[in-house]
Amino acid sequence: MVHHNHSRRPDDDRVEIRTVRDESESVTRMILRGLSVMKNVPIRELDPLYEQVETEALDSLLTHAEGAESTVSVEFTTDNHTVVVTHHDCVCVRNDDHLAPT
Repeated sequence: MVHHNHSRRPDDDRVEIRTVRDESESVTRMILRGLSVMKNVPIRELDPLYEQVETEALDSLLTHAEGAESTVSVEFTTDNHTVVVTHHDCVCVRNDDHLAPT
């Protein structure tokens, strides 16, 4: 089952989406799913994630953290969105449009 939680703070115009990984889903697919919901476009219309982050290294790091029962999170920015991935198979995507240069 696929889960998305949307949230918005009353004093902030940022939107945040939290996505939990399906048991057969890759970390990369989970991130792309969160970005597609945030951008309101199909996944196939997104730029490849490997252009923004080393996806194999991310997978390896998260797998190692899970096996070692360690806490880890990775944060990166893509197209005015901040993406945070945790070892708990959770991704948070938030729009940072207000940070874009004018």
